[in-house]
Amino acid sequence: MATLRELMEITIALEKDTMALYASYAKVFSAIPDLSEFWRSMARDEAGHVGALALVSTLMEVEGLLDETSPISLDDTTIAHLREVLSRERALAQPGLAIEHALAIALEVEESETEDQVGLLLKAVHQDDEYQRYQRMLVHDMSDLSYMIERYCQNPDLLARCDALVERHAEALHKPAAA
Repeated sequence: MATLRELMEITIALEKDTMALYASYAKVFSAIPDLSEFWRSMARDEAGHVGALALVSTLMEVEGLLDETSPISLDDTTIAHLREVLSRERALAQPGLAIEHALAIALEVEESETEDQVGLLLKAVHQDDEYQRYQRMLVHDMSDLSYMIERYCQNPDLLARCDALVERHAEALHKPAAA
């Protein structure tokens, strides 16, 4: 079983890799200002996730909790898959990339278990304020992603998946902290 430190390091690294992918997409779509700004915004939001996780990690360090066994675990297969997707897609982030492909990949990344696990971790270590902030960021991010899918894709299945994700995170945001 991983320690909280190990879990935080893995999660922060995945968030940084996601930020790098979105920054790459901002460059790829630089000729379309609203798309470029959308991807920059998504990268900034990932940076916010990194900052929130770094803060929680620091607070746990100060409290002497960081080297305790984590109350939750991340699935190694999920982590390996997400790392592979992020690495592969960053290499594919070149001019000519279809916007629908980039949006589908963003949804795949955001649907990964890691976002849910971060929320569970924040709850488990009693960081309710950070949990609420994190969920609000996710709802905002997914709402923006849904809008871009609706605007730039003609794929109702992709839009439905994204809207379901918005709803799931919105419901989590409104659940009592003890839930």
